[in-house]
Amino acid sequence: MRSIFLIASLGLTACVGNITGDDDDDTQEPVVCEQARTYVGYGNKTLETERATIEPGSDRLRLKPYAALAAEYRAALGLSAFDTSMYAATFGRPPARWYEEPRASANTIYAAFALAYAGCTQHTASDPLYAQAPNASLADTICRDQARAFWHRDASDAEVSACVTYAVDQTNPADPPAKRWAYSCAAVLSASGFLAY
Repeated sequence: MRSIFLIASLGLTACVGNITGDDDDDTQEPVVCEQARTYVGYGNKTLETERATIEPGSDRLRLKPYAALAAEYRAALGLSAFDTSMYAATFGRPPARWYEEPRASANTIYAAFALAYAGCTQHTASDPLYAQAPNASLADTICRDQARAFWHRDASDAEVSACVTYAVDQTNPADPPAKRWAYSCAAVLSASGFLAY
């Protein structure tokens, strides 16, 4: 019931916030929500009376719903066909014509890595770039490229360093290079940069 109320209330307000100032001094005006309509609830209180004031952008890093993730795995990996349906329940696919905010759990995190590894195995299998065993220089380039492709932003140096360490030092040297790259790819693809908005 709460989900329905939140969706309904989102459609009733318009929030406005502006950034002012020059390039050296950016200041943000507080976000102001103009109420299109007000409703009186129990106790003769309006529903928006106790609404918390939140910082702009504080609703970031929310998990993407299954419907978005299913298509994004294919797009991020450049695969025309990649079946994610076996993980639909794990990612909390809601019933038809319904929306439910996704929640992370141990199962979701495990499934995210397993699904990413399956997709990355297909991705690395035929590309000659992944025929060479991971080394620091190549891993740096690949980690940066994958983060940009999967997260739609550049990775920080610390994130790249963690990815390089994982690819070079924490994958099994006895495995074929494509398999080692698939594990590294899956680590990047199952990070919050991909799984969350």
